[in-house]
Amino acid sequence: MRFLFLICFIFSSQAKANEAFGRPGMPPIWSSAKKIHVGTFFNRYTEKKKSKVWLSVADGALTEVFYPHIDKPQIKDAQIVVVDRMGRVWREKEDLAHSVKVVHPSLVKVKNTEKNGRFSITHTFYTLKDKATVIDNVEINSREPGLQFFLLVNPHLNNSGIGDRAYSYNNTLNFHEGKTKLSVYTSAQFSKTSVGFVGFSDGYQDLARDGRMDFDFTTATNGNVAGMGQLGITDSLGENKFWIAYDFSGETPRPDSSSLQAYVNGWNYYIKSLKRPKAMTQKQAKLYSRSLVTIKTHEDKTFPGAMAASLSKPWGDLFEDKSSGESGGYHLTWPRDLFHKAYALLSSGDYHTAHRALRFLKKIQFKSGVWDNYGPRVIQRKGAFPQNVWTSGDEYWTGLQLDQVGYPIQLFYHLWKRSSSGKRNALLNEFRTMLTLAADFIVRYGPWSAQERWEENFGISPSTFAVATTALKMASEVLGNERYKKTAHGWMTKPGDNIFTWTVTKNGMYGDGEYFVRISGCANYTARWNPNVFQNCHISN
Repeated sequence: MRFLFLICFIFSSQAKANEAFGRPGMPPIWSSAKKIHVGTFFNRYTEKKKSKVWLSVADGALTEVFYPHIDKPQIKDAQIVVVDRMGRVWREKEDLAHSVKVVHPSLVKVKNTEKNGRFSITHTFYTLKDKATVIDNVEINSREPGLQFFLLVNPHLNNSGIGDRAYSYNNTLNFHEGKTKLSVYTSAQFSKTSVGFVGFSDGYQDLARDGRMDFDFTTATNGNVAGMGQLGITDSLGENKFWIAYDFSGETPRPDSSSLQAYVNGWNYYIKSLKRPKAMTQKQAKLYSRSLVTIKTHEDKTFPGAMAASLSKPWGDLFEDKSSGESGGYHLTWPRDLFHKAYALLSSGDYHTAHRALRFLKKIQFKSGVWDNYGPRVIQRKGAFPQNVWTSGDEYWTGLQLDQVGYPIQLFYHLWKRSSSGKRNALLNEFRTMLTLAADFIVRYGPWSAQERWEENFGISPSTFAVATTALKMASEVLGNERYKKTAHGWMTKPGDNIFTWTVTKNGMYGDGEYFVRISGCANYTARWNPNVFQNCHISN
């Protein structure tokens, strides 16, 4: 019995010794929101199996990767770290010069070059057709012998850098939290691996000490973790080509040349389905196609019609994020941004995505509840739309910006105008109640807004006013309700009580002193809409 206890103690001690030190690591942050590329496989809606993974690229490296929805980032970043014989260390994001070449509307080559030309690293990122796998085709060109190359991966599983687990075995780096598992492996093979806590025992801290990979930790549990593997490049001189896979499917797929071609072919199918304005130059046509691919990439594949504002977290690289999975960033769906994306695609001939977006808006429209945080006003939510939501439809921010109620009406109108008479009747049957509730809400509570679009202040804004008034005119035309049109007309023309008397100042401090102010009545919830009276206004952002 004592012998068995001794064996168990030895194995237990070794296991503990193999756990990285420094738990829980530094407070997590996200990557730069200055993305130069986003991508996902274009799956047709009839396909049962879809590639439910999205990638983004910034600072020359793979940054936030989303799975299985557009609002679930799983990787903060992944980059190659280079060490020379003298122990000097370069990181791709921080230490190399970046350049980008667009090779297809859906594809770029990102090249990172050492300033003296000693080596360069080129990446081509894409995703597999029916698997949750991001592939990075890598090409390393080196003019100096003895260079060593390492892959450093910092996951943020389930939308948080807190509570992740890292472990390595069988030449793979693995990360786990809850039901989400990420495996990283490469055709170059890892000759050595280690995992650790960011800022303490991660691979970069190891290399930065003496230019050598000394750590060989196999586990790092419950923290902000990272994994590093030394790429099995035996001769660094010249050209080395290999791929890296970031896989959430658990199927360890092996990409080949046909995988990338399938990615391009999928997007070619979509691009060919779109209309193109006449008299475009070749350069304009490329930009046009790339813009539409970028917009379309932001649609979720489980909740069709839900489109993220951006696959990023603004200023995410500057602030600590301790939100444990509820970090919204811009990877949420705003009715306003959804309108602009859907309208752009609709204008280019993509009717179906715009229709799905309208259905998503109908699903999230408020049926009950109140806002009671705007001074003396208690506002019934019925007919309005959330400020922003997760793909599930759950609210994130809870404010009221009146344009988020007007834009869904406008999206319906543009769909309706582009439809045959038969389709118009079907659209009205499907969305009449949604339109009526939204227009009634604007009539009841417009044209003031609890928040203005940018400053997020109470009052009346020419920008928000324009959206709401246009929406009422459109609703009047579609539904045949003259009350909506008369209300909008009154807001614009009622003597002494209209948008001009509310928001045009005649004693402003710029130019000749006469112009529209950004927002009027923002001093407090009971302030008068008098643009000629000086008011202090708190700017939220």
